[in-house]
Amino acid sequence: MSNYNYCYPFAAVVGQKQAKRALKIALVNPKAGGLLISGVTGTAKSVLVRSAAMLAGSRKIINLPLNVTEDMLFGSIDLEYAVSQGERRFESGLLGRADGNILYIDEVNLLRPELLTAVLDINIAGENRVERDGISFAHKTEYTVIGTMDPHEGLLPNHLLDRFGLFVETENLKDKEQRKIIMQRLLDFSRDRIAFIQSYRKETEQLKVQIAKARELLPEVEISEAMMELVVQYCTQAFCAGHRADLYLLETARAIAALAERTYILPKDMEEAAMYVLPHRMRKPPEPESEEEEPAQEEPEEQEENTDLPDDADEAENDQENSLPPPPASQEADNENNTDENNDSNENDKKTPDSDPQINSSQEDKVDGIDMHFPIPKMILDMGRDQVNRKGSGKRSLTKTDLKQGRYVRAEIPKNKVDDLAFDATIRAAAPYQRHREKNNCAINIQQGDLRQRVREKRIGTTFLFVVDASGSMGAQERMRAVKGAIFAMLQEAYQKRDKVGMIAFRRKVAEELLPITRSVDLAQKRLAELPTGGKTPLAEGLAQAFISLDMLKRKEPDAEPVLVLVTDGRANSVVQEGEDPVESAMKLAKQIHKAKITSIVIDTETDFIKLGVAQQIAAAMGANYYKLKQLSQGDILHIVRNIGI
Repeated sequence: MSNYNYCYPFAAVVGQKQAKRALKIALVNPKAGGLLISGVTGTAKSVLVRSAAMLAGSRKIINLPLNVTEDMLFGSIDLEYAVSQGERRFESGLLGRADGNILYIDEVNLLRPELLTAVLDINIAGENRVERDGISFAHKTEYTVIGTMDPHEGLLPNHLLDRFGLFVETENLKDKEQRKIIMQRLLDFSRDRIAFIQSYRKETEQLKVQIAKARELLPEVEISEAMMELVVQYCTQAFCAGHRADLYLLETARAIAALAERTYILPKDMEEAAMYVLPHRMRKPPEPESEEEEPAQEEPEEQEENTDLPDDADEAENDQENSLPPPPASQEADNENNTDENNDSNENDKKTPDSDPQINSSQEDKVDGIDMHFPIPKMILDMGRDQVNRKGSGKRSLTKTDLKQGRYVRAEIPKNKVDDLAFDATIRAAAPYQRHREKNNCAINIQQGDLRQRVREKRIGTTFLFVVDASGSMGAQERMRAVKGAIFAMLQEAYQKRDKVGMIAFRRKVAEELLPITRSVDLAQKRLAELPTGGKTPLAEGLAQAFISLDMLKRKEPDAEPVLVLVTDGRANSVVQEGEDPVESAMKLAKQIHKAKITSIVIDTETDFIKLGVAQQIAAAMGANYYKLKQLSQGDILHIVRNIGI
C-alpha cells in the first residue's frame, strides 16, 4: 500500500460538491488544463487532492515542494555517472517523473512565479527543454497540474490564473449538522485509520470505476457545431482574454459528458463546465465614456453606497489576521455650515490673492471620521526582477539578497570571492573532470574554477509614503471619510506585511509632513484620524514635499524601493509663487518623479458631475498606477508595477 492509500477517503469528505466534481473532471481529461482549488485554511483542499490518488488508477501524485530548486525540478547532470565515467549525462527531475501523472502543488501562490510559469508552460507545450551545467536535453512530458491555495496568503496574477483550466473555491461549512459529522468522522479516522478507510471502500471503488470508464469513453465524445458555437458565445459574453477559455471549456464539457456515460455534449454540460472554466477569466465589459458620467443629483446617494461594505468583502475583512484595532475616534467639528465654504469652487477662485486662508480657520476646517467598513484592498507588488541586492525584513515581496539568509534559489559563477558556497552546483561543475584529476586521497578533486556562489531570495517589506489631499473639496459629500477608510485599509495591509509608512498632507498653501517614515502604523492611523480638511489645493507643494522625503530616504537607504501613494481629486488651484499655473506646476513635478523612477499610485477621488481628469493626467505623467476611489470601494486589487523611468 502506498502512503496515499492511507489518506482520508474521498467519499468521506463532507460537502465540497463543486470541488469534488472539478477534481473528477481533472482526473478524466488532462486536456481540461488542470485545476486550481482556492479556499481558507481547514476547508479540506489538500485532503481532497491527496484522497484523489485512490481514484487515479495507475497514475501517481507527484508533490512539488515550495523549496524546490531548478535542478530538482527541470533535471540536471547525472552526478554519479559524471564522476565515474567523466561524461555528462542528463538526469530527469520532477517534471520528468510527472509524465503521465498528477503534479500537485500545495500553496501554489507561494511558489516562485518564474517556476510556476515554467511548470504550466511546459505542460501546455508537452516538452521540457533543459540547457544547463554543460548539457542540452529535451524530453516529452505531459501531466495534470492540481494546485491549492489560501487567498489570504496572496493571489496569483491573471496571466498565471489563465493557465489553469479549472478553478473552484471550497466552502466554509456553517451548518451545525455537517460540522458535527466532520468531527465524528475525523475522530473515527484517527482512532482506527484502516477500519475507517475500509468502511468507504465500496464508494471509493465505485468512483474509481466511474473515472476509469469516463477516461475510456472520452475519445469517443463528439463535438457538434452547435456546441462549438455555444462555447464561443459563453466566452464572448464573459469577455475572456485570449482563446484558452474556449479550448478548456470544450474539453471540460467533454469530460462531463463522459462522466455521464454519453458520447455527445448537451447544453447542460456546457453550462456546468462554464462554472469551473470562466469565473477566474471573466473580465469587466468596456464602458463607454458617456456612461461614466452620471446625473449630479444621484451622486450623493452613490457616495453613501460606496461607504457600505460590499457583500463579497465582508468575509474578507472578518478573516483578516493580525488586523489592527481602530484608531481613536476622531472628533467631528460642531460647525456644519462649512461645506459650501470648503469647496474649491469658482467662488473660491474669485477671492483676492491677499486674502489670508488662516483667517477664520475654525470655520473652514473640519475633521471627518474614518469609514471603518471600507474593504481592505489586496496590494500586489509586481516589481519585476533587478540586479540589486536588498536588505531589510518583512513579508511583502521577494528580493535578491547578498546576506546568508533566505531561500537558496540557484547558483552562479562567482564574480568576487565566494562567501556562500553552493555545494551541489560546485560538485556538479567538478564531476565531469574527475577522471583527469588526481584524487590526492579525496573523494572528489575541486578546483577554483569549479566553485559556485549561492543566489538567495528573501521577503522584505516596502515603504509606502501616503500623500493626501486635505483641501476643502475633499471634505465635500463625505468624500474624506471614504478616503480615510481607503488609507486605513491600506495601513492594515501594510501592518500585516511589516511595511514602513509615512504620511504627507497638503492644503491651503503648504504641504505638511504628518508622519516621518516609520514602522509605527498605529501612529499613522492616529495622524490619519486627526487630519482636518479645508482650504485650497496646493498639489504641486504636496508632490514637491514627497519628492524631497523620498530623496532623503534614498540617501539613507540606497537599496530601498519606496511606493508613493497620491490621494487627490486633482483640482489644483494654489501655488506659492504668483503667476504660476497650478496644474502646470504639478505636472512638472510629476514628470520629475517619473524620471527618478519612483514607483507610484494615484487614487483619484474626483466624483463631480463635470470631471476635469487632472488626477489621471498627473498619474500618466508620473508613470503611476491609476485607480479611482470607487474601484477600491468595490474590492478592486491594487496591482503595483515598478516605474521604469524615462
